[in-house]
Amino acid sequence: MTSTDLPMPALAAKRDSGDSYGHARMPRGFTMPTPERIDRVAYGRFRNVYLYITEACQLRCEHCYMGERLERALKMPIGKIADTLTTWRKLGGSKLTILGGEPTLHPHYCEVIRLARQLGYEHVITTTNSQKPALRRFRQLSPEDFAYVQVSLDGGSAETHDAVRGAGTFDAAMETTKELCERGFDTRIICTVNKANEPDVLRLLDIADELGANLVKFHVFSTIGTGHGNAEMAMNPLEWVNFCDRLSVVAPEHKTRVWYQPTYARRDQMQRYTAEGYQGCIGRTLDRISIFPDGRCYVCSYLFDTDFYFAQMVDGQVQLNHGANEFELFTSVLAESSCGGCKVGSCMGGCPAEEVVLGGSSCAAYEDIVPVCRLWKSSAKPED
Repeated sequence: MTSTDLPMPALAAKRDSGDSYGHARMPRGFTMPTPERIDRVAYGRFRNVYLYITEACQLRCEHCYMGERLERALKMPIGKIADTLTTWRKLGGSKLTILGGEPTLHPHYCEVIRLARQLGYEHVITTTNSQKPALRRFRQLSPEDFAYVQVSLDGGSAETHDAVRGAGTFDAAMETTKELCERGFDTRIICTVNKANEPDVLRLLDIADELGANLVKFHVFSTIGTGHGNAEMAMNPLEWVNFCDRLSVVAPEHKTRVWYQPTYARRDQMQRYTAEGYQGCIGRTLDRISIFPDGRCYVCSYLFDTDFYFAQMVDGQVQLNHGANEFELFTSVLAESSCGGCKVGSCMGGCPAEEVVLGGSSCAAYEDIVPVCRLWKSSAKPED
């Protein structure tokens, strides 16, 4: 089956200009006439494209979901990158994130960033470990080349960050982050929270305020990829919900915007997320697609270790996986909730991927806690 045979519109309808799931992004220079709430944006079919142009990385972080792919270190040829970007743009992609491995290690990194703009992607984003090779690449680019740049900082100090990412990596990342902010890049900090760095990660809010970063985003450590061998670092659902509660208290004290991925929530919190635009499993909406150098295309990052991929790129065309695939898994909750319990309840069907990866639903162990799609982002500050 080719891309033109997919059971969906070949070209998406009008796309929103959002820069996150459920959060509207105002155009540069736009001023709200009154301080009213920003309407939440709807999910869109393949609106978000995540392209992994290389699996190579000079680091071996304790939580990296790439796992064995780092040792394989495949690099996508520039011709294949161009074909892939063109195909998914035709299928409706408007927000593109370039990742790795470490994407700036790809020999054609700068060319890829510029090509994406030429193809009409409205938002071009990148995520980087912010080490010296990345800084050299960014010096060849300008703020106008990106919607924003995400820098990974996995601790509020060199002690905690370097324990996860390697000696000296915190100082290098801080140097890159500082220069990006000074040059006017929309710079955003992302942090994977685990039991080792949880005591000081909120220092990142002070760092962001000091450097002038635009946003800090926290997400929970997942036991996939390299995380399989470091399960003791993972926070359980109750610990994560408590951390998010603490974050919501501390965040309003800082200038920088703060987002987090709920991942788990108390049942009484679900009404709030629904009001923000949460519609359950993002995989069910096909809002996003992640494409790896080997051609595999996944809808949900939680399934990267599995064979439940949605499709595969072959000669620039999209071929659906006719075996057990993600879309069938995600849509199964429309007929029966993934945990077999409160169908159409507060969790909107639960998380089928959680069932596959963990072998059971989190709400089975924590009666008052339900899974929230781990791809969903919420704001920790009311004014956001």
